[in-house]
Parts: sequence; C-alpha cells; structure tokens
Amino acid sequence: MSAGAVAVVLVAVVIGSITKGVTGSGLPTVAIPVMAGFIGVEAAVIVMAFPTVVTNSWLLWEHRHEARNARHLKRMLATGAAGSVAGVFILTTLPAAVLSLTLALVIFTYAGYSLVRPDVAIGERSARVLSPGVGFAGGIAQGATGIAGPLVATYVHGFRLDPGAYVFTIAAQFQVFAAVQVATFLALGRYTVDLALSSLLALVPVVLFLPVGIRLARRLDARRFHRVVLIVLVVMGGKLFYDGITG
Repeated sequence: MSAGAVAVVLVAVVIGSITKGVTGSGLPTVAIPVMAGFIGVEAAVIVMAFPTVVTNSWLLWEHRHEARNARHLKRMLATGAAGSVAGVFILTTLPAAVLSLTLALVIFTYAGYSLVRPDVAIGERSARVLSPGVGFAGGIAQGATGIAGPLVATYVHGFRLDPGAYVFTIAAQFQVFAAVQVATFLALGRYTVDLALSSLLALVPVVLFLPVGIRLARRLDARRFHRVVLIVLVVMGGKLFYDGITG
C-alpha cells in the first residue's frame, strides 16, 4: 500500500479502537470496510480477526465484575460459535450487499422505535426465544464479514443493561466469534506471513487508543452511554446502507 493508503487505514483503526473502548463495538465495522478497499475483503477480515480477540480480552478484563449482570450469554455463545464456523466457509460467496442492507434495516428500525419509545426493552420471554437465533446470525456475520457488531450490539442494547454489563455482554460474544474465526482461519491455512505481520501491526494503534475509549466511557452515566451507543448504531447502519447500495 502507498503511504496515503496506510494513513487512511491507520485513521480508521484509531477511530474504531476509540469507539470500541467506549461502546464495546465498532473496531471491525470501521476498519474492515476501509482496509478492504486496499487489500480486499477476505484479507481485511483475516487481518482484523486477531486484533479483535485482543480488544475483546481487554474489555472482558476491564468489566469482569459485571459478568453476573450479563443476560442470556450462554444461549448466544453456543449458537454463535457454530455460526462463526459456518460464516468462515461462506466468506467468499456471501452476498455482502444483501447482508449490509438487511443489517441496516434492522438498525434503523430499532433506532427509530427507540426514539419514539425511549423506554423500549426486550422482555425476558422474548429474549429466551430470540437469543439463540441472534447468536447464530451474529456468528455467521462475524465469520463471513468480520462484522457482527451492528446485529449483536443492536439486540443487546434492547436489554437496557448498565454500561459495564452491556460492554461485557457484547465483548464476550465478540470474543467467542473472533476466537473461533481465528482458529478456523488457522486450520484452513488462510494466514500467510504477510497477513500475519499485518495483523500484528494493526495491534499497535489498537493498544494505544483502546484505553482512550475506555477512559471516555467512565465519564458517561447510563443515560448518556445508551445515547452514545444509539448514535454509534445509527452511524453503523448508515455505513452498511451505503455499502449495500454501492456494492
């Protein structure tokens, strides 16, 4: 890549890292589409898989005391792991435009309803039914595109958890998705020397700027935190919609 291209990718990773630190999601959503424009979708997904494992490990440790407040994690993790494996195998054949537009529609519908009904929450009975399916769909999205954030974050936002519990819940899911994804890439021999080195280099801005996001999150109360999450989701939805109609 040229120096200009490297700078663009670096900025994308920095922005994604800060967003990840604040809301628990955002790094792959921001970084992968930018990187894909220079090295291709498959290579971008592979490069960002390992940094995603590192960021999720960091956030899980940071919010470990919130584990008891997470909801329906076991249901989503079990099906999500299976979905991640399936997603890797369809990485090169999945109609990305259809996925992008579908996720954008889900996000916009939820965000619009949240503005009209700011107290909207997913009930316990509904969560028991929906969680396994959302976990599986999120796993497929992660394995195939490296981006499960919009779907999983939108769903978990409906639980109306405290900020720490929210970040722990989605980080735990993303961690399982990404760990299975990395293991599958390794088993299939997808990591070349160049891709492995690029993945390690991507860790540098992540390690430097993820703590910035974590510090910013500590300054937000629950109400402001959920507003920030909703804004991030809408931005994600807009990006997915643009990718869908232009892809």
